[in-house]
This record gives sequence, structure tokens and C-alpha cells, in this order.
Amino acid sequence: MLDIRSTGLDEHGNRVLGIELPAVRTHPDDVRAVLRHEGPFDLRYEVANGAHRKTGAIAPDDPRFELVFEKGTDPHGVWELTVEASCPEGTWTKTLWKQLLFVQTELRRSHEEIDELARQYAPVFIFSQAETYFPVSLGTLLTDEAVVKSGDRMKIKTIFGREAIPVAELGEFMRFNGHADYLLDFNFLSMRRSVFAKLGGDPRNATIYYSYLEDPGSERFFISYHLIYAFDTKAGIARLTGVGPHVFDRESMILVFDTAEAPSSMIISGHLENQAISFLAKLKRWTQGRLRVRYDDPRTLKMGKHPVVAVAEGSHALYPTSGVYQLSLLRELAGYLDKRVMGKADGEKDDAPAEIAPEQILAPAVLRSERVPHYALKSLGLSELQSRIVEGAEGYDPYHAFLVFSGFWVDVPGTQNARFPPFTRKIMEIVDWVDEAYTWEWDDVPERYHRNNGIILGFLNENLEEF
Repeated sequence: MLDIRSTGLDEHGNRVLGIELPAVRTHPDDVRAVLRHEGPFDLRYEVANGAHRKTGAIAPDDPRFELVFEKGTDPHGVWELTVEASCPEGTWTKTLWKQLLFVQTELRRSHEEIDELARQYAPVFIFSQAETYFPVSLGTLLTDEAVVKSGDRMKIKTIFGREAIPVAELGEFMRFNGHADYLLDFNFLSMRRSVFAKLGGDPRNATIYYSYLEDPGSERFFISYHLIYAFDTKAGIARLTGVGPHVFDRESMILVFDTAEAPSSMIISGHLENQAISFLAKLKRWTQGRLRVRYDDPRTLKMGKHPVVAVAEGSHALYPTSGVYQLSLLRELAGYLDKRVMGKADGEKDDAPAEIAPEQILAPAVLRSERVPHYALKSLGLSELQSRIVEGAEGYDPYHAFLVFSGFWVDVPGTQNARFPPFTRKIMEIVDWVDEAYTWEWDDVPERYHRNNGIILGFLNENLEEF
């Protein structure tokens, strides 16, 4: 229905998007059925970000138009595009389409500078010994051979009614049907038998993405690292009852730079806002869904310049230290706990191995190793989002075209369905997301956790070497 045909910067650094509504031209009867109107109609668009808005007419017989976002005038971030139809007499008006667009005009730093910083500080991730799912690329998620050969179909409620979309064609559908209210409803599938539950089991094929955003009110900038999973098993009661596991997940962490010299802090997130998470009973308890950790604190675990972040088993939530965290009735182990220093109460099962397995670690390629798996680090290319997959595109993964789908990727139990970047709050409202994070302090963390982190660092020093 909506095709972002092109995107680029003009000579003034303005972002120019070329957009078409092909169904208006190719399927006029279907569009009239949506409008419940047999005769001619007019089309107009409005694109808005807060008080900033642009409007214009669209010719139904040639439904193409351009949006120009001016450098230094129009804000970076998410804009809402609304297309309205009306009869020539003006007696009725109806919204035909609504989609979110992500816009960045010319940035303060070049793509090469951003890429260098992203690689220089790329995190190391440590998983539970029992973890079975690792981050995948967007290409794997929607174009893997297993997906292409799948006979599964899913129903999506669209403006044209409920449509049965073959899972093999889901990526194609998403690139041209990015309506803000659409929901990928996987409830019709048995999650554990879905084709997506078969993806992402090999850490040596992992991909992690980065993106870059600027604070419009200061010189601060943010580099986010995005981890995308094909399946979330959850743990404990959630896994046993089947309430909570879901297809598709996205986690992320943000490095906050006050200058280009080094990050000042990192924002580590996991689970939904308003969900209470605790560490060591009531020692620490937060509901913000993210933590702020000082990057330069010597107790913040780092391998050289690379922060070391613990990943929760099953949920893939991110934490600043390995440990056991409590979320309502769910207890989840993040990272690695050595029984020799942690003891049985805080540690793993009796039969858990005492040593760190190399497969528990995901390291960036700049840290050389013959044992530890490396992840591919790719730009999410948010500035360049369009509906087309541009093979051989420089500087970003061409399969980011799937991210033009601005609806809900994840049907979360309850009312908080989840979108994917760039339409998550941690990108749309990144300044608030960073500034309102719960502050993690190391002073009250028991010494055994610091000793445990020392064991992890010792393993990393023995097995990783920076180029």
C-alpha cells in the first residue's frame, strides 16, 4: 500500500523521501471499498512531529509525492504520516493510511566516524550456559531458507480486512504495508513449532546492529546496539506455562557520549516499563525498564574499551552484572555465576559446569579469538530506510528495509504490544529514555559479584586479544 521508493540527502543536507501509494493506482476498486465510496475522491497527506507538520495533495491517478525534511529546521526522529481521502464536494473525509517514518537529515559525524566509534566500543555479551537462542540478522529472520520453505500462514487485520499472509512472504508484505496499527499476530502458531523457533541457535552466526542518534539540545550523541532474536523462550514458570514465550524479540543498550573521547555512561535495558525488577531481594529495585551505569567506573566490567554485558537466559534482557534477577514470579539467570565464589544459593544448578564455556561469549570481531564466537556488527542504517532491498549497499544491512514496517512485531500478553526499532520509545524519545533511567550503583553490590566478574574478565583476557 505504501512504498518508500527512495531516500537521500540533497545538496543542502535535507532528507528527501520519495513515496508512492501503488494500490491507489493498481487496485482502485479495493481502495474504494475501504472508503465505501464509488465515485472519484481526493487525497491529501499530512506528516507531523510535534508542532512540525507538512501537508500536500496526492493525485489519485499518479499517487507519488516527495517529503523534504530541512536540515536545522525539522527535528530528527519519528514522524507520523497520515493519508486522508475526501470527496470533491467535501462532505466526507476518511483516513486511508497511517504510517510512522524515521527521519535524519545530515548528521554531525560521517558514517565512517560513526562506524569507527561503534566498533571501538562494541560490547562483549555473556550468556547463560543453558541459553539456546542468539541474535540473528534481519536477513536470517525473514529470508532464511527455512522461512522461505515454510508452509505456515498468518492472518493480519489490514485496512482491506483479514489477510492470510504466507510466512515465506512476510518480509515482502512488511516492506510495503507498514501501517502503524498493524499487528503480526503469531497466536495462531504453536510458538515452539513455528519456523522462527528453529532460527538463531548458533552463536557463531550471530549478528548485532548499531545505530546513531544525536541530542538536539546538546552535543551529546548516542550509539545503540540492537540484538534481534527469532524466539524468546522465557524461563521458569513462564516457560512451563507457555505464557510469555513469543516469536521475535529486540533488546538494546545505549552508549552515551558527552564528547567523542569515550562514553560517559551506558543505558542497559530489559523487560517492559512499569514492571518491577529486583536484584538480591530489595537491594536494588526499579520499574523504569532500563539502568544507567557509569562507563568509567572501574567496577563496570570491561574488556579494554568494550563493556561486558550479561544476557538473561530465555528473555534476553540485559544487565550490568551476571546474577539472578527477580521479575514478579520469574527468576532469571543472567550471564555466568561461578559456584566457587557465588555458592549454591546464588549460583547455577548442581550439575552446571564450573568453567565458562566459550559459546557463552559473543565478542566483536575486533577482539581476536580462536575459541570465542564473534558476532557480525552491522549498521542498522536508520537514515537510509526505504522499502527496497538494495543488494551490496555500503554502510548498512540492506535487509533493514523490513524496518519500514511501523506496526507491532510482537503480540505481548496484556496491552503493551511491541514495535521494532526505530519505532521504540528508546529511539523515539531517546533523551528521556537516557535521562530517566534508574541509576545503578556498585557500592552496595556484594564482593562475591565483583570476584565473579573478575573470573569472567580473566577468561576474556585469556581468550580474546584486540587487533
